[in-house]
Amino acid sequence: MRFSSFYLLMIAICLSSEARASELDVETWRQLWTRCRIAIEQGEKLNTQGLIDLGPSIMRVAPITVEGLDAPLMPGYEVLEQRWQPPGSSFVLVEGEYPDERRSCEVRLAPNVPSVTSVEEAAFVSAFIQERRLLVASGTHEERNPDPIYSTNLGVGSLARSGSGCRIISGLHVETRPGREPFFNSFAAEQSSCLTQP
Repeated sequence: MRFSSFYLLMIAICLSSEARASELDVETWRQLWTRCRIAIEQGEKLNTQGLIDLGPSIMRVAPITVEGLDAPLMPGYEVLEQRWQPPGSSFVLVEGEYPDERRSCEVRLAPNVPSVTSVEEAAFVSAFIQERRLLVASGTHEERNPDPIYSTNLGVGSLARSGSGCRIISGLHVETRPGREPFFNSFAAEQSSCLTQP
C-alpha cells in the first residue's frame, strides 16, 4: 500500500512539473511572439536584449514552374535570415528580409526540440486567443485568420499598414493531427504584393 501511494505521488509530481514546464514555454513563446509583432508593426529593430545571436543564414525559395511554360510562373528568391535564441529556450526567433525589403519575424521550435503535442497546442491556442482578444479590444487590430491548412490557423492583423504600405499579419500555425507532418510556427510579417497598394 505504501509503495503504490508513493508511486502515485511521484507520478503527480512529474505531471505537475511537466505542466509547469509547458506553462513556462507558453509564456516564453508569448514574450518572443510579442517582440516579433511589435518590431514588424512599428517598423523597429527587433528587441534582442537577453538573446543569443545564432548568426545569419540564407533561405532559398525555388521558382514555381508549370509544365509546358518556358519561364517560371514565379521566380525564385532568397530571404536573408538572422536567428536569435533565449538561453536554454525551446524556441528560436528568425528575422527575415525579402528582396523587396519586406520583413518577417518568426518564432520556431529550436532544432532537436520535440514536436508540439495536441495538449501543448491547446495551451498555445489559448494564449494566442487571449493576446488577440486584447489587441482587438484595444481598437488597433482585427481578427484575420489564415487559410485553414493546419490543425491550428489563427491570425490577427494591425489596422495600420507598415511604413512600406504593407498590411501586416501575425499568426500561429500548428499541426498535430495524426498522419500529418508536425509543424509549429508563429509569425509577424508584412504581406506580399501590397507595397504599391493604397
